[in-house]
Amino acid sequence: MIQRFNIDKIGISAVNLAVTIDAVKKAYADGDIGYICVTNSRTCYIANRDEDYCRIQNDSLVTIPDGMPLVWIARLNGFKEVNRVSGIDLLRNLLGISTENNFSHYFFGSKPETISLIEQKLLQEYPSIDIRGIVSPPFQPIEKFNIQQIADEINRLEPTFFWCGLGAPKQEFLISSLQPRLKNTICIGVGLAFDYFAGTVKRAPSWMRRNGLEGIYRLIQQPGRINYKSIIALSSIIPFILKPLTRKILFGSVGSKKHDN
Repeated sequence: MIQRFNIDKIGISAVNLAVTIDAVKKAYADGDIGYICVTNSRTCYIANRDEDYCRIQNDSLVTIPDGMPLVWIARLNGFKEVNRVSGIDLLRNLLGISTENNFSHYFFGSKPETISLIEQKLLQEYPSIDIRGIVSPPFQPIEKFNIQQIADEINRLEPTFFWCGLGAPKQEFLISSLQPRLKNTICIGVGLAFDYFAGTVKRAPSWMRRNGLEGIYRLIQQPGRINYKSIIALSSIIPFILKPLTRKILFGSVGSKKHDN
């Protein structure tokens, strides 16, 4: 069981990329099928204000920290080995080990033109990859999706991974509803990773990602997303950094906590 650290009500898995990959491989080998959430400051904000969404995050197989502010909170609370695990890094790493592990994939989400670019890049960069499905669904509320029909299709094709790129929180509501109906597939909600992989959205420079500035870079790239809610969501994480930081300054460093598998 992987330990979690809390940001108010939501529990984030104390992982890094290597620990996440090992946990996913072990879960699949053991038949411990579940879904994986990729969580950042914005989704933490949503989870702490939506009981159903928070439960989905907390009931996951793994809820990975996609953002340096989450990593800073983990480290300030003694989880020294925690590091950022972005959706695109998880996707590329699992694609890279798929052939040797007989992993197969199903992609669900995004616009038709983005899905087409993903398919082209998959064939170019991973020519031996086993793709069981690649679908751009209609843009619609979560209530409009036929969950059982999607589950039946996944069970018929039996992919190892169902990659969902609908964006948060929609993708987490979908995969948490799908997962109990699936026989042997792990669902992963990766949102913007589809656009990063396709090249339709440019990822922030590495120095910005290291310093917790990727959210700001995204807003600059997509100014239509700038509103008071996005600013509140990004700033809501600050108290959870300041509290352990203040404790550390006043009372000294906290002990290091190890990963539990």
